Amino acid sequence: MQQCDRLVRVHRTRFDATAFNPTVATHSLEGGRFDSTPSDPYAYLYAADDAETAISETLLRDLPATSHGARILPEAAIKDLRIAEIEATGDLELVRLRSGADLGAVGQDTWLTSAPASQYSSTRRWATAIRSWAPWASGMTWPSHREPAGFSYVFFEDRCDPDCFTEVVGDLPLPPHDRALESGNARLYLEMILTSYNVVLAHR
Repeated sequence: MQQCDRLVRVHRTRFDATAFNPTVATHSLEGGRFDSTPSDPYAYLYAADDAETAISETLLRDLPATSHGARILPEAAIKDLRIAEIEATGDLELVRLRSGADLGAVGQDTWLTSAPASQYSSTRRWATAIRSWAPWASGMTWPSHREPAGFSYVFFEDRCDPDCFTEVVGDLPLPPHDRALESGNARLYLEMILTSYNVVLAHR
């Protein structure tokens, strides 16, 4: 079991920072690792320990490493995206998938948390199985595949109390009204983080 406190997430501007995504995955190349499926249609919320991990998991998924200079992130990728820091308003117990022992306890290995997007249809079935084995769990946490120093989280709306998160100022150097990534200080903050990953935002 693991509990969480403050987290960072990147989300669509049309949704609140604490909103769960009700989209049911129907294609392995769309959506996230532990999205819901037609057989288990829960709403979900992804987050990370820090801004670097949240940005990496959201924006660098389709940017393979290259030996030919900086990777290019199309500007369209950040359209209608916002970064936020959220805080749990109560205890949220999580299934840990952070170690070999954690993964072994659910009959898996590092494949579950590092499989490519082409195999997400399988990792999502595992999420459904883990949910059935841990009815007490509000979500899961695992090492980020794209930022090895950070951890990722997914929360299940049907396992969380209403208003289980609130947006906070926290450690982000951005006030809540200036967190849309397309412009302003939030864009400068994003570009600073992308530069540290040798990624350049394509201005078109």
